[in-house]
Amino acid sequence: MTDYSGLRALAKLIRSFEKEVKGANLMILFHEHREEIARHIVEGLLGDDLSHKIRIETSSGEYMNQLAILRLARNEYTFSRDHQGVFISEINEYTCRITPHSHGILVYHQDYPGVIYDVSRVLAENQINIFSMNVSREQKGKSALLVSLTDEEIPVTLLTKLEKLPQVRQVLSLQPLN
Repeated sequence: MTDYSGLRALAKLIRSFEKEVKGANLMILFHEHREEIARHIVEGLLGDDLSHKIRIETSSGEYMNQLAILRLARNEYTFSRDHQGVFISEINEYTCRITPHSHGILVYHQDYPGVIYDVSRVLAENQINIFSMNVSREQKGKSALLVSLTDEEIPVTLLTKLEKLPQVRQVLSLQPLN
């Protein structure tokens, strides 16, 4: 049996950089355990704040590893699972693998040669070790997302430094919330 409690931590992580949950929509894709999946995501997203409502729908289709899709304002997050556990597998059209309790960053940028080097260099200069990195883009030279998971928390001062890199639009911290 799969432990879905990591979905709560992932939803808390999303809430840390998605300040507005008004109008949130949760599509449950997995047939079995749909109530448990929905409960963990809603609890993680709302916590004790019962002033917001989340619209929950279910899909009649069967999806290999995908569990749910959360839509918040302009962003869409896909939750998936595999033999290692649950994770965020997509943010909008960008593929990624963000596990519960991850440290790291999301770097939204225009695709350019050297982005991996630029981000890695800044982290390495500050003794931050990358254990996983994923870069996904719309197409060459267009919008892209670099997801870097690290062993250490990334200080706020480094977020500012990373935002000053060429063609970087936004840097979001993936600091786990308790």
